This record gives sequence, structure tokens and C-alpha cells, in this order.
Amino acid sequence: MADTIELLTRRATLAPATADAEARTVEVIWSTGAPVRRRDMDGQYIERLSLAPEAVNLSRLEGASVLDAHRQSAVRDVLGSVRSAAVDGKRGTALIQFSARPEVEPIWQDVQAGILRHVSVGYSVEEWAESTEHGARVLTAERWTPHEISLVPTPADPGAHIRMETEMTDTITREAADTAPTTETRAEANAEIRSIARIAGLDQSWIDSQIDAGADPDTARRAA
Repeated sequence: MADTIELLTRRATLAPATADAEARTVEVIWSTGAPVRRRDMDGQYIERLSLAPEAVNLSRLEGASVLDAHRQSAVRDVLGSVRSAAVDGKRGTALIQFSARPEVEPIWQDVQAGILRHVSVGYSVEEWAESTEHGARVLTAERWTPHEISLVPTPADPGAHIRMETEMTDTITREAADTAPTTETRAEANAEIRSIARIAGLDQSWIDSQIDAGADPDTARRAA
């Protein structure tokens, strides 16, 4: 009888790391201050949002509405509310709660399933600082006020998302020893890490940290 060997496989599933099904709440990252290309009367420019705590007025955001793609023409556009919000100099975070209205339930289910995971913030700017970088005009919002958080198909800030968790499930199968085993190379492991990051909406810094540490995808469990 031929000997057998154990083969490990991994299956990645995505789920919000902070979803509370009973309270209908989940944590989101609503801004990372990522540069966004805009245009005004003077032409194209790069917009940045300062996330220094003294630069952001959170008084309007705490208790504000969570909207469907920034629409605010009717009550049906309100999906929930912002229970708390904070900035730490690198990103803005919030705890949002979804309504229990029947029409919102499919959206909440998609959030829990990891299908809807992108958010965007609506804001006004009270003070700009203008500079030039590599020949490009840069406007930085040094005093600004976020007014609402929206679920959106595609965010302007690629780092704005519902905080996700990647869970790796190991399974064991048995195969005859005379079958040539496959060995995962470092390049293949890195490619898998990049794929997980792309699906979860994670930024380049997370990818770099995993690759630099020499992690295999099985150790990349908490993605945000």
C-alpha cells in the first residue's frame, strides 16, 4: 500500500472584524487623508485632508446620518447614524449603527457578509493651505468639518472602508506519497497576500508589512 501524505489548503473568508449583529453596529475607517485629484477654476490640484486632531471638527459627525452614496433628499436615504467618531493623526474612525427598517436589512446583511465595505465622508472646509509638490498644486484642508458618512460603491479615499477581518481556514486532505507535492514559493505567497489585500480593500502599507515580515498568508488573519 502506498504511503499517504497530508496536504494543507487554505480558504480565505472576509467578514467585518467589528460587526455586532445584535446592536447592528460596525466600525469604519472614514478617512486616511489620502491625496485625491480635484479640479477648480485654476485647474487641477491635489487635495489632502489633515487628520491632526486639532484640524478636524467632529461636533457635526457624532450623531450624524449614515447615508446611501451621499444622497440626502429623503428619509429613505438614511441607513443609520454615527454613534462615535475619532481622529488620531493618521486616520478617522467611527462606530456606525444601521437602522432596523425592513428596507435597510438587505444592506446590513451585505455589510456583514463583506459585500458592501467601502465608505466615504461628506465634509466642508473652513481653512485651506496651498503648496506645491513636484510641480503640482496641493491644497490641504487644515480646518474642516465632516458632516456624514456614506456607503459607496467606490470611495475617493481607497483606505476608507468598513474594518475587515480575513479568516484563514485550514483543511487537511490525504494524497498518495508517489504524487508529486506542490510547494508554495515566496512569490506565490506574496501574490496571495496581495490578493487578500485587494479583496479586503487594504492599503499598500499593510501589504508591505506582511511581505517584509516574510509572513505566509495563514498568518495574515487580521487585515484591518
